[in-house]
Amino acid sequence: MDEIIRIAGPIENCYLVKGDHCYLVDTGISKARKRIDKALQERGAKPQDLTHILITHYHVDHTGNLADLKRLSGAKIVAGAGDIPYIQGDKPPDLGSDLNRLGRFLRKLPRSITMSYQKCEGAPVDMSLVGGETLEELGLEAIALPGHTPGGMGFLDRANRRAFVGDMVSNYFGRVGPPTICASYSLEEIEASMRRLVELDLDHMYPGHGRIIGPGATRLVAEYVKKKFG
Repeated sequence: MDEIIRIAGPIENCYLVKGDHCYLVDTGISKARKRIDKALQERGAKPQDLTHILITHYHVDHTGNLADLKRLSGAKIVAGAGDIPYIQGDKPPDLGSDLNRLGRFLRKLPRSITMSYQKCEGAPVDMSLVGGETLEELGLEAIALPGHTPGGMGFLDRANRRAFVGDMVSNYFGRVGPPTICASYSLEEIEASMRRLVELDLDHMYPGHGRIIGPGATRLVAEYVKKKFG
């Protein structure tokens, strides 16, 4: 079974997977780059050994090192179709949200302020996903998880009952929760995506924020969904 190494950045997680292939799920913010290099080095690898970089969604705390790692490794970048224009730099990031007060406040700030911490170099995506695809060489299935971003994507390792879930589920201080609402666009799609995860028999989920969820990840997320949505 492939080894999954959580690389915890200042505010986010990315994951190094080491087995028959060496790949990353997300790339953290730019300040987390040394942590990625350290994780690779500790396992006898270097950035040039990466074969794939899987992106769960386009936000800068998940794509901050993508362009540089792509240049170094030539790794195949895989992402959800709805997020590709943002990842490649063809479209500026959406800043703030209409879903809560904080999101509406962020929308009113001058774009120069919000872009000062959201700016990210674009990188070309090699494989576009809509959900349901199989990444045979990695033993993963793509799961569409929109709601936080349009092209939010999860990656399911069905054989080992685990999945990378991006920001669709958080786990701050041991408490399962939703994505950051002020940076999301649809509560209805968040609910549907979380229910989609509950349908899977997962022992562990690997979130973009907070600690790994599990064992018993499906049960833990189901309890939150029932409490939150009924």
